[in-house]
Amino acid sequence: MERNLSKSDIKFHPLNATNWKEDIDESILENYRFAGGRRFHNVEGVPYFLANDEEEISRLQMHHYLYRYIWQSIYSSPMHDKLALGNLKVLDSGCGPGAWILDMANSYKESIFVGVDLSPTMFPSAQNKNTPDNVAFLERNIIEGFPFPNDTFDFVHQGFMNFAFTKNQWQDVIFDIVRITKPGGWIEFTETDIETYFAGPLTKKFMKSFHGLLNARGLDPFIASRIESYLQSTNQVIDIHVEHKSTPLGSHGKKLGELLCCNEWTSISHAKAYICKFVGIPIEEYDDFVEKIKKEYDENKSYCKSYRIYGRKKY
Repeated sequence: MERNLSKSDIKFHPLNATNWKEDIDESILENYRFAGGRRFHNVEGVPYFLANDEEEISRLQMHHYLYRYIWQSIYSSPMHDKLALGNLKVLDSGCGPGAWILDMANSYKESIFVGVDLSPTMFPSAQNKNTPDNVAFLERNIIEGFPFPNDTFDFVHQGFMNFAFTKNQWQDVIFDIVRITKPGGWIEFTETDIETYFAGPLTKKFMKSFHGLLNARGLDPFIASRIESYLQSTNQVIDIHVEHKSTPLGSHGKKLGELLCCNEWTSISHAKAYICKFVGIPIEEYDDFVEKIKKEYDENKSYCKSYRIYGRKKY
């Protein structure tokens, strides 16, 4: 039977694990926690609960390429001509392993790209031959504000951060992004709804429970639909555009649908025990439960939605 998540349930997640089975350097413990062979954030006030280890880096890189294919581009703002001319400063907020920013930096070699993220262990090495010279990475907890002066960047991008900020933090982050964007510069967000459309009964059960988990952590499953109003509330952003794509989930969406389905379930696989606890199924039934949901995707022609919201800062 489904039930609402309690505070005691939240402690059950690996992010909040307190039993250590390995000797780990104390300096690492300041920023990370380890459970089930996976690494997680250990930063107060940060609601993000996905892993941030090598396995997650691989998943995020695949995620980038999947959505690049879905959108047939990696941004929608009218920035190509200016970027091609060069001498622009571009920020990727919450850059993770840097897939987006490396893609951009290799395409526009005469501009400067800065990636900011809480997890420096995800950054590509400066010694990596695939890291261009026009890229820099900075460790920063975005919730505490960006360490840049007003009007610094010509283009600010932020993608797939719906698990990173609470509802209240989102507004603060957007205001700060607007602050550091130059007048006339563009701001762009790419996000997804945490929802499955044309869902079967088991899928609906899972999504209802998963939304309960997110709400318990202060996260908004439908933050994508609120970003436009947050931008408008700054009174500094105009020419706001909202675009969306619907993408099939599962084999009825052919190879793309299969890969996207696999990527989404992989992102929360580390929380199997936690998911079973709040969905109300034995852990031994988890794999079968997931397979039944995937079967429902095909039976119901299920799909997901992604959005791009972008606008220009006033002069």
